[in-house]
Amino acid sequence: MEAHLYPIRIALITFPIIAFLGTIPFLLYQYIKYHYVNKIRVLITYSLCLYCLTAYYMVILPLPKSSDVLSLYPAGRQMYQLVPFKFIQDILKDTQVIYNKPATYIHLFKEKAFLQAAFNVLLLAPLGIYLRYYFRKSWIKTVIIGFTVSLFFELTQLTGLYGFYNAPYRLFDVDDLILNTTGCLLGYVIAPLFTFFLPSSNKLDKDVDFDKMQVGLIRRGLAFIIDWCIISILSNTQSLIEYFFIVFIYFIVGVYITNGRTIGKLLTSVRVRGKTEKISFKEVLFRYGILYYGIVGANLVVLYVSQGLVTFQILILGGVFVIDVIVAISFLVSIVKRDRQFFYEKISGTKNVISYKKDKVINENNNTL
Repeated sequence: MEAHLYPIRIALITFPIIAFLGTIPFLLYQYIKYHYVNKIRVLITYSLCLYCLTAYYMVILPLPKSSDVLSLYPAGRQMYQLVPFKFIQDILKDTQVIYNKPATYIHLFKEKAFLQAAFNVLLLAPLGIYLRYYFRKSWIKTVIIGFTVSLFFELTQLTGLYGFYNAPYRLFDVDDLILNTTGCLLGYVIAPLFTFFLPSSNKLDKDVDFDKMQVGLIRRGLAFIIDWCIISILSNTQSLIEYFFIVFIYFIVGVYITNGRTIGKLLTSVRVRGKTEKISFKEVLFRYGILYYGIVGANLVVLYVSQGLVTFQILILGGVFVIDVIVAISFLVSIVKRDRQFFYEKISGTKNVISYKKDKVINENNNTL
């Protein structure tokens, strides 16, 4: 039992790190494909990742202390077992079960050979559940995928973790292929018992109304980060003139030409909308002029000018600080409000909306995931 709990503990420790590193790519994928993030899909995806990580650790852990595994084994040690269904012989050889006495069947749950076979069945059973419910695969495809995953696990062991060890530190067993694949098929069969309380995977986006859905702060923040990473690449100097020029081309001219999109907004399925479907140049100019010239630009100008001043430097910086505090409070108030429209959006008459094509969304919802 301890040998099985150790990989689970390691998976629980490393999963948050992996999940954190994969959050931004995951969000971008969801925004591009589905145009929003579905909470149930998030739960399913992250639980699948945790399961896959745990299953993999079950196969490779614990690791040998030395890469020279070969020196630890006696000469002639068997590296693989190619006789199918040998696990049945092992169970029959050591079992204390008396077939005409059902009361003795409980001994099976204490016998190593049976428990090892049962573990190999259960290892890929969750995969079968995911394949049927979320990916909507047929039982034939489930068997093929289950066998492929099991073969990957066995080859991982046979190659000594892809050559890191000079010999296999676990036995390559053809019975594992049989039992793992059987477990995957078993998971496929019993999937309804575990997913009956979840909505059908092809209906997760059925009642989504993008026209009424608000653009969340996380999505806006991600688009902002992407855009300013691009700006930082384009602008490699501290010139204020270059800053104002790049902002004008990227956030004003570019957004006007693309009808409300930047690269960050495109990757997060967002666009800026004015009073009409086609945003006007005036609306874009007011929106980003207030934000990047009136606020950010003013801060940069004051900081640039104040570098050569001594007497009024504290006063100038103090004045800028007061203005920034007022702007920050305004942002916080807007976040608390239901509409979450910032002051520069209200002044310019613009807002962020989800960018999507209705026909494309309908087709995506009807297709297999």
